[in-house]
Amino acid sequence: MNKDLFRSLLAYKSIMVQAKVLLQRGIITKREYTHFDTMFTKKYGLSLDSIFRENR
Repeated sequence: MNKDLFRSLLAYKSIMVQAKVLLQRGIITKREYTHFDTMFTKKYGLSLDSIFRENR
């Protein structure tokens, strides 16, 4: 794995952990969580069918 991909994955995973906390606390809905997942997947250049995605 190259350095850029690792950084992208780390950033994506960090954001999604925070989003999961918001979901668990009832601050965001499951629909919003799914939207965040798709949005940040695209932002960090991951494939929509990546094994690293939180919400597939």
